[in-house]
Amino acid sequence: MAVVLKKDYQKALDEQKEEVRGLVMDGLERIKEGKTKDFNTVCDRLEKKYRNEAISN
Repeated sequence: MAVVLKKDYQKALDEQKEEVRGLVMDGLERIKEGKTKDFNTVCDRLEKKYRNEAISN
């Protein structure tokens, strides 16, 4: 049973890492398009989203 839980946890972790990468790439694209002037703004938005998500889970 511990192996199954570990696999589920690893799968969830991998999916979350992929989602974060996608969000960062979207943020970089927004900067290139001139929609966001500061990368720190993008990072702050991501940090706020995941900090709130971690609390709600």
